[in-house]
Amino acid sequence: MASRVTTAIELQPQLETLTQRDHHPGHVSNDTDHIIHASRLADNAVPEGGYGWVVVGGCAIIGWWAVGTSYCWGVIQSALVEEGVSSPAVLSFVGSLATAFISALAIVTSRLTRLLGARYVGMTGILLIGLSEILSSFSVHNVGGLFATAGALMGLGMRFVSTLL
Repeated sequence: MASRVTTAIELQPQLETLTQRDHHPGHVSNDTDHIIHASRLADNAVPEGGYGWVVVGGCAIIGWWAVGTSYCWGVIQSALVEEGVSSPAVLSFVGSLATAFISALAIVTSRLTRLLGARYVGMTGILLIGLSEILSSFSVHNVGGLFATAGALMGLGMRFVSTLL
C-alpha cells in the first residue's frame, strides 16, 4: 500500500505543566521568555507619533529648501539669458558654484556642526538661502553680484542645510 503525504499539523502536548507561579505576569521562566518579555517592554515605550510628525514635516521642508532651490536655477538662468544679462556658460557657472560648495565645504561644516549642533547650523543654512535669494533679486543685472549671492551665499546655505540631510 502506498503511503499518504499530508500537510496536517498536529500539536504535541508539552512535557512541562505550568504551575501557578508561571502564570504570574512578572515571572520569566527561561532565556527565550526573558527576551520576549524585554521586547514587549520596549514595544510599550515606542511613541505613537505626535512630535514625530513635526520632525517629518521639518525634514520635508529642509529637503524642499536644499533640493528645490538648487534645481530651479535652470529656470532662472534661462530668464537671465533672455534678458541678455550674460551668456549661458557664465550663468551656468553661477548655478554650479552653489552646487560645488556642497562638496567643497563638507569638512568645514561637519566640524561646525559638531561645535554648534545640527539645529543651529541647519537654521543658519535656511537663513542664508533665503538671504541669498533676496539679495540676488537686487543684483539681477550684475553678474558679479549673482556670483556672490546666487553662487557663493546660496552654496554656503545649501552646505549648511545639507548637514541635516
